[in-house]
Amino acid sequence: MPSIEEVYKRMETNKKKLRDIRKMMTDELEHSARYKEIQEETKALREERKGIQNEVESANSGEAAQMSDLKLEIETDKELLSDLVMNKFMENENVEIVDEYDNRWVPQFSVKFKRD
Repeated sequence: MPSIEEVYKRMETNKKKLRDIRKMMTDELEHSARYKEIQEETKALREERKGIQNEVESANSGEAAQMSDLKLEIETDKELLSDLVMNKFMENENVEIVDEYDNRWVPQFSVKFKRD
């Protein structure tokens, strides 16, 4: 079995290769006149879409505020759920959720590294 450092180094090497390939592809795209034209059209359409969204939100300001509140509440509940599940898991308790359709949900954990 490979060591953590070996896997990390291999992953970093592959990330660098991927960045290099992406940069090469981006450079190639920058030389395409049609690509630049499509980018400008896309930018104009995005701005138009954003303007329409702003009009709808201002016409329905109550619902927009409610949406914002609900998004914040959902994020808070996600963090709380995460903390509750982690505590149960650390106590070696079974952790699962059964929804209204009798679907069984089990937690999925992942590990992230950050610079110390």
